[in-house]
Amino acid sequence: MKAINKILFPTDFSDAALNAFRYCLLLADKLEADIELIHVIYPEYENLDLPIVASKATKDKMEAAKYTLQSFVDWGLAQVQLDHSLEYLPTINSSVEIGNIVNAIVKCGRTKKVDLVVLGRRAEHNFFERAFGSVTTGVIEKAESAVMVIPEKKAYKSTEVIAYATDLSEADPYHIWKTGKWLSVFHPVLHIVHIATKVQNGHIDLHEMEQFFENQAPALQVRFHTIESKSVTEGLETFADWHNVDIMVMYAPHHTLLQRIFQKSRTKTIAMNSDIPILLIKEE
Repeated sequence: MKAINKILFPTDFSDAALNAFRYCLLLADKLEADIELIHVIYPEYENLDLPIVASKATKDKMEAAKYTLQSFVDWGLAQVQLDHSLEYLPTINSSVEIGNIVNAIVKCGRTKKVDLVVLGRRAEHNFFERAFGSVTTGVIEKAESAVMVIPEKKAYKSTEVIAYATDLSEADPYHIWKTGKWLSVFHPVLHIVHIATKVQNGHIDLHEMEQFFENQAPALQVRFHTIESKSVTEGLETFADWHNVDIMVMYAPHHTLLQRIFQKSRTKTIAMNSDIPILLIKEE
């Protein structure tokens, strides 16, 4: 199993992105990972009936974006180093891409062979984002690597408590083990929490999972919980508040197009509304 050695960080230069970049820098410092920074622009078009790319306007836009991207990096590093001493200063490679934002991010993650995508999430969304989905939701659905979503106003703090939300799927023991390996550098307490609602679709028993981890767990404290709640989202929010959770981890399997259209993703809903960072583990 690979460690997290390379992080992809897309930015739109917003306050939410800058906050998430500070978080990403400190995360990379702890994981000893490098960062691929990307900004995506749409091409400029002439005011003609035919969609002819205005090469000069697009080139000027790219040059301006490259300058802004470097300023973004410098500002983020300066802010972090005011309060933190980075033991591992990550190598940061920056690039400006042209095209559809989500597709460019996913393609970059694939070609650069990143292990994790870190995204900032704005607290408010406009009408079109609510109706058709934001960049964050698009990356969650299409990315091949793990994805971490950082709420806009969430400042970085030492990761001491991690919760893994399990629906008792057969894949969960492996992903829990992988999570423990990835994040063992923080020496956290790892809570495995199952929210019991009226509708139960689990394939394994939480007690069986606990017995499995008695001898298989990574070098960290693992605790198991079953919480009764009217909804998974409400139960996880309550658990996170009670236990001062720093990162919530969830397994996010790839869905087919029909599943994405007709089934509301509980994982995506939680990721887009949580007040704490969400780490989404994807299928390998």
